[in-house]
Amino acid sequence: MNKSDKVYDIIVIGSGVGGLTFASLMAQLARKRVLVLERHFKLGGYTHTFDRKGYRWDVGVHYVGQMAKDKECRHLFDLITQGKVDWYKMPEKFDQFNYPDFSFPVDADPAIYKADLINRFPQESASLHQYFEDVIRVQQWFKDQIFQSMFPAPLRWAMRIAGGASRALAMQTTQTYLDKKFKSIELKALLPSQWGDCGLPPRKSPFAMHALIVGHYFGGGYYPLGSSKSIADAIAPIIKAAGGDCLVNHTVKNIIVEDGQAKGVTVIIDRGKTKEEKTFMAPIVVSDAGHAITFGALVPAKYQVTLPPQVCADICSAITVYIGLKCNPQALGFKGENHWIFETYNHDLMFANTLATAGGKAGGCFLSFPSLKDPGAKKHTAEIIGFIKFDEFAKWSDTKWKHRGEDYEAFKQQMTQTLLDPVEKQFPGFSELIDYTELSTPLTVKGFTGHVEGAIYGYPSTAQEFSKRTFDPKTSIKNLYMTGADVVSLGIMGAVMGGVVTASHMLGGLRGLNRIMQTAKELSNRLALEPLITLPSAESAKETCNKALVEKT
Repeated sequence: MNKSDKVYDIIVIGSGVGGLTFASLMAQLARKRVLVLERHFKLGGYTHTFDRKGYRWDVGVHYVGQMAKDKECRHLFDLITQGKVDWYKMPEKFDQFNYPDFSFPVDADPAIYKADLINRFPQESASLHQYFEDVIRVQQWFKDQIFQSMFPAPLRWAMRIAGGASRALAMQTTQTYLDKKFKSIELKALLPSQWGDCGLPPRKSPFAMHALIVGHYFGGGYYPLGSSKSIADAIAPIIKAAGGDCLVNHTVKNIIVEDGQAKGVTVIIDRGKTKEEKTFMAPIVVSDAGHAITFGALVPAKYQVTLPPQVCADICSAITVYIGLKCNPQALGFKGENHWIFETYNHDLMFANTLATAGGKAGGCFLSFPSLKDPGAKKHTAEIIGFIKFDEFAKWSDTKWKHRGEDYEAFKQQMTQTLLDPVEKQFPGFSELIDYTELSTPLTVKGFTGHVEGAIYGYPSTAQEFSKRTFDPKTSIKNLYMTGADVVSLGIMGAVMGGVVTASHMLGGLRGLNRIMQTAKELSNRLALEPLITLPSAESAKETCNKALVEKT
């Protein structure tokens, strides 16, 4: 075993956006030499991209909210990337919910969104007004929890008691809230249509999570220009400039703990045909790998914690069909919006069944067009995501990527068609645009991230589990901290805020958080970003596409 001679102040396990956010902040505001270790051969976690046959797809970033120049989320992104990431705003109708008997477009302006809902459900007008107020109220409550986590324990408990009513509102399940407020079955299905953004249906998710997702997109959806890989591409040089490093193909084998204190890590370096074991030492270790991996495998046995069976049962796994298109999908009327496609109003039944095996149908799926959100894309692409239980792939768990056998490949082809069918049904002619497809499975996710059962959202944020969240990155092991989604909330901004919270604790608690936010605002105000970019018209896209299809045949 070799030992690194280079001196680092902090080691970060995992290069997801939470780990990169933390590392960037510590490099900039504390001049810390941060070592980021990534098991994959690319940096970025779910913000990385991959290419096939000239096509490019993102693996986790499909849209981000609150990226207008005057928003705090934008300020934070400007700070952690030093303004090197520009954002393209999606169409005003950025999401569309499609059910068997109707479709409903969601407007970026919450006032218009509310008005559209009231116009369709006039009998629910009063409850809808209250609903939008409750979403904002819970958002503020959640923000308060982050601030309160910086205070001493006695004061935190006092504040928690004072905010008891808001907490009760936030911690009930989404379905409980909907059943209390609304009578229309159609409306109670429509409002939580974005539940895939948290991986839990209404009967399992807390209303807090629902409100965070809905409120996050008040103002619409945005996408990083140059694709989501631009995020890691911008942050890595900042870390290196302060004396740190970002190393890929470095899988952390274990965290070194001596006398109850984290001292460093042991890694396995993948050099292709050979592997090398090496140790890196630092006075502080921060894990962006999630609680399940950190305390299920990386820490010494006496500190390990086994996931409860129910938590495992609620883990969200998914399959994604990556599609290369022959021409511009605007020819079919798409403008760059996302589509949620459902076969039923019963979201909980969809989650319970996910995708059946032989001859099964997809109860619902998510359709997105990366190329229509990134004007710099060279070729047109689409992605379809559906949820599935890891059990469907368990028999291939011990196989390796690209070497899982013919039966696995046949199953993937079946699942690909299972997801294509509802899209073709909703949008006839879509299949004619397809030039190339590739499917990723929970085994793909598990292989590249190490996540238990290929979880795409980490620790499940059920109402019961979310109520236990303290927003405190400290662990039972001295100088071992957590960061990322499991500290604050899932999703890209939840992970970013996890990085912010961990950095704040190291920079002085509330004083550190205020410093981060103030620095971010000052920098963002100096930047001239968000260029005005337009896509080709639907008419010209259709003409170009028809020509391309004729030439193809």
